Amino acid sequence: MVELVVTAEQAKLLAEAKDSVEIVDGKGNRLGFFARQFSGRDVTIAMSRAASGHAGRPTAEILERLKSLGNR
Repeated sequence: MVELVVTAEQAKLLAEAKDSVEIVDGKGNRLGFFARQFSGRDVTIAMSRAASGHAGRPTAEILERLKSLGNR
């Protein structure tokens, strides 16, 4: 695994982020995303949804939707 050391200011921004953070280089090229760890509340919500018996959308349908968004 690669370890990237951030400045104190960058670490503060990441720690305070409420959502995922897009990481870009100096030219604006997307390098990836920083995602927060799941909280206990996030896990509880996911478990509740999984136990509800409600069927989600098929992966193929989601992928098609994402592809269509890229064509705009």
